[in-house]
Amino acid sequence: MDYISHLDVVNPETNTAFVPSWQGYNSVTQDPAMLTEQLQTTLDIEQLLSIYLAAIGASHKVAAVELDTYHGKFTAGMPSSSHEELALPIQINDQLMGRLRYFSTKPITDILLSSLSNFQKRLVFPLRNALAFWQLQQMALKDPLTAIGNRASYDDAIGRAICSAKRRDTKFSLMVLDLDNFKQANDRYGHQLGDQILVRFTQLLLDCIRGTDQAFRFGGDEFAIILDEQAKDCARFVAERLQQAVLGSEIAQKYSVGVSIGYAVFDKADSTTSLFARADKALYDAKHAGKNCVRTA
Repeated sequence: MDYISHLDVVNPETNTAFVPSWQGYNSVTQDPAMLTEQLQTTLDIEQLLSIYLAAIGASHKVAAVELDTYHGKFTAGMPSSSHEELALPIQINDQLMGRLRYFSTKPITDILLSSLSNFQKRLVFPLRNALAFWQLQQMALKDPLTAIGNRASYDDAIGRAICSAKRRDTKFSLMVLDLDNFKQANDRYGHQLGDQILVRFTQLLLDCIRGTDQAFRFGGDEFAIILDEQAKDCARFVAERLQQAVLGSEIAQKYSVGVSIGYAVFDKADSTTSLFARADKALYDAKHAGKNCVRTA
């Protein structure tokens, strides 16, 4: 049985943020209709799971729930290795949407299993709608050619990265990249080959960064990376590694395409605008230094 990879929204409610009130949730377990009503108040997956957990947590001794889907994992509560675990499939007819894992502070009995199974039925349709909405949001943030983040995704990510760095007093780097001689290759060999070059470059880029880093395509041959600065000179190491990967690839050897890179390390005084301006100026310097160069702000 496969996970559903494409979902249809069924009568979606407003996506206005809903903050559940925990008062009165004991009565929800006594009134399944009330639980159904509460679960229809949001399309946010983790918010939905929080409402569900608040409804069943105390009466069923469930400390956390974790939803494992084709799209990723979503959690409400605080799972612990000391908890008893129970995983139940969430499906509509024969289509599996995922599995919901319960973390209980008491042993899993047949009675508990039966009760949780009954309550979980109330979650199925609200969860399907929430997953569909989440998928649509993710599609809106992806570059359709390369499947990495687009400019809208970057705008959201850079704001969060700056807020996190200021709050935690940490560093990160913003790297902007531009392919050298891409326009000439695109004009000479055609747009289809140009698209293949962009896809291949994206693969090389992703091979050179870590799971904590984020890559984006702004359009054309312009890219950006938000790098988690875990070590000194991390950005330069990644930039030089990427340049070597490109030089050793067919896009350089067959089509003479290289990459120029500029980067800036976040400073507390930076805004999203000033940080990008510094990285972009470094890219400008790299392009005018003879291309296939790395420069820093």
